[in-house]
Amino acid sequence: MLGLFRDIRKHEELSAFLPEACRLSLRWVRLAPGQPIRPRQLPGKGMIVITDGSGEVIGGSVRRVQAGDAVLVPPGGLQGLMGGAPDGLSAISIHFEGEDARWDTPCLCATAAPGGAPSDRSESPLDRLVEENEAHAREFAGSPLMQLIRSERALGDDVKRRMLGALQIWSNAFQKVLCARVVFESHPAAIKIAERHLAEEVGHNRRLARMHGPSSSPSWDRGIAAASSWFIERMGSASTEERTVLIHFVIERCADILLSAAQQVFPDSDYFATHAEVDAEHFRLGYELLKSLPGLDIAPLRGALIEGWQMMNLICQRISDIAELGCGAAAELPAPDVVAGDIPRGRAALSMAPAAE
Repeated sequence: MLGLFRDIRKHEELSAFLPEACRLSLRWVRLAPGQPIRPRQLPGKGMIVITDGSGEVIGGSVRRVQAGDAVLVPPGGLQGLMGGAPDGLSAISIHFEGEDARWDTPCLCATAAPGGAPSDRSESPLDRLVEENEAHAREFAGSPLMQLIRSERALGDDVKRRMLGALQIWSNAFQKVLCARVVFESHPAAIKIAERHLAEEVGHNRRLARMHGPSSSPSWDRGIAAASSWFIERMGSASTEERTVLIHFVIERCADILLSAAQQVFPDSDYFATHAEVDAEHFRLGYELLKSLPGLDIAPLRGALIEGWQMMNLICQRISDIAELGCGAAAELPAPDVVAGDIPRGRAALSMAPAAE
């Protein structure tokens, strides 16, 4: 899934208000700056209403859109969007499957007219890096863990319990990754973002632990531990730019896909919904930071991107194995309840004292 989607028909009052005969589907779309929904062909008519921010319609030609614009897509037309700087965009995407509809709002066509001028949009190296990140994200969306989450098997109590336990192992480790970033970061703007990110995430592993209780306390797993340790080590050895890619592009994009889908498996918990809503903002913070840094060298960032996704795929493969196969998939040893505490800046110490909730 690209961007953050919410099915409006699942809202009780809106579902009761919309007539069944209109045969349409509604989606709420949120895209960070540079985050695309790739053009795809619609079998019927479609309409996109931009509710906030700005961006571009992608499909044949490229057209700028902003809050208040409506985009009409004819049957067979291409529909795609990309969030624009500085705040991305929010929109309502409507797909019609019934009779022709009439509109009295101004619109922009999402496809080029015959003989239309080609796009003059030139992509920056950073934008191309975002596209590469989305390619990795699409591959992850088809991974064994995501297939499991979308299947009926994920609804079984034992699978859900084991999945939460495995997610707990990574959640504990992610707290350490964020702490390490704060300790080793030296760029002033990056320090502010790292501290803000840590403040927003601190204690979230305890919230997750409360979902499954002490009877299924997290276990140590050598696969997740090894890949997590790689991220922690890279927080110390990587550049500011590489840290930003690993945290904001790789981990947060992976979490966006995973936690958004997990809402369907755990509908009674707000843990996954809360995370899914803030992950797009975390991506935007990283994108804007990289955009502000002069002389950006993309080559090492591409290397960090590839390695980071490989490690996240290892972690998520282990989570899938543990959820599917049970205790035999993991080496079960007691794991400490790690929560980030007050972090001194510099390389001297990495405090793991429990934080007040």
